[in-house]
Amino acid sequence: MQGLPDRIHYSPRQGASYEAPLDVLIPALMRLRNCQDSLSTLVLIDSLPDTILPALAWAASSKTYIPRVAVKTLVKYCGSMFLERCLGKTRARELLGRYAEAKVLSGL
Repeated sequence: MQGLPDRIHYSPRQGASYEAPLDVLIPALMRLRNCQDSLSTLVLIDSLPDTILPALAWAASSKTYIPRVAVKTLVKYCGSMFLERCLGKTRARELLGRYAEAKVLSGL
């Protein structure tokens, strides 16, 4: 079939669908720095808008001054579907692989 244009295949978007603004993200990182347990992290999460939480988890995962328990609580709070929708598949898998709880095998 000459003269026809090449067929265009649709591919769904795989990348991040939302990028958090830095003027909101940086103060949230500084407040997350002071969270030493999961309860204080959950109190902080409650005061932040939900749309910045995945970006906050991604940014906090690369900072050494943020406690690991705070990032782990944040990742668990967001959940895998919300992380994937906001960060993309690659970043979500990376966060979940690094901070997801290990499965406990019963009976072993």
